[in-house]
Amino acid sequence: MRREGLPAAAPPAWTEAPPDPPELPEAVDPRWPAWSAPVALIASLFAMGFAIAPFLVPLGLLESDSSLQSTLEGPSLLLLIAVQDAVLVGTAWLFARITVRPRTWHFGLRPTRFWPTVGLIALAVVVLLGFEIGYIELLGVDDSNADDLGAEESLIGAIAVSIAVIVVAPVTEEFFFRGFFYRALRNRMRIGWAVLIDALVFTSLHFEGTSTLATLPVIAVFGAGVCLVYERTGSLFAVIAIHAIFNTFATAVSGGQVMIVALVTGAIVLLGCVLVPRRLPRTPSPLRGAARKGGRLAAGPPPLAPSAPPPAISPAGV
Repeated sequence: MRREGLPAAAPPAWTEAPPDPPELPEAVDPRWPAWSAPVALIASLFAMGFAIAPFLVPLGLLESDSSLQSTLEGPSLLLLIAVQDAVLVGTAWLFARITVRPRTWHFGLRPTRFWPTVGLIALAVVVLLGFEIGYIELLGVDDSNADDLGAEESLIGAIAVSIAVIVVAPVTEEFFFRGFFYRALRNRMRIGWAVLIDALVFTSLHFEGTSTLATLPVIAVFGAGVCLVYERTGSLFAVIAIHAIFNTFATAVSGGQVMIVALVTGAIVLLGCVLVPRRLPRTPSPLRGAARKGGRLAAGPPPLAPSAPPPAISPAGV
């Protein structure tokens, strides 16, 4: 009610426009379609053939020289593994661009709480290595082929094999199979099915003939185990560390200079898995938007409500 004798006050004039509503956040979850996992794998296998082919003839000619064969066997392995694994990483990155510009944390390259992650890594290592040792002792299986790769022939061979098996393979394989392949499956599947498919595919790619059949159950259990660790931590560094420890053990059992080089290489990888995450910004887990039940995606963060207009200001005394 207006007081008698006072003129009606004009509404206040805004000297500045009201602030714009806050922008919606960029897509925080990697919503890669599940079909992109097998298609990316098939595409990478074809690409590997084209990428490796140019190196086969020169390497074959060099290794035909008996004086060079023992020296070049390890470096040749490192070169071929580096090429094929670079194809894996590149393919995963390209297919990840289908839905949103990929970021490193989409693949699990992010920091996590240190001691809980270390505890989970230790538990996984004890279980996986325990299964491997028990399986080997029970069936008398020899799962180390470091000698066959020329690691014992020279120090260069030992270093090359250790880098290939303990550095390159864990980093790139975990990037593709856990960071991309498993995560894409989890957009449509529950944990059990995604773990099973990822472990079976990972195991099948390690089949190199009837001589490797006996070791496939160990690889399958390992593949399932690291999927579960990745599901729990959302950290690629955790599964890289487990993979590196696993391969360090398999390489070091050869003894001699191979054991020393393998242990040093494994220690460097573990140190990197501790220090590198400290340089990265804190981000959410890449699995927080994964499928929960019935093949549905978990609800993402609720959209921000539009900002309300500023409240009306009444003149004093009205």
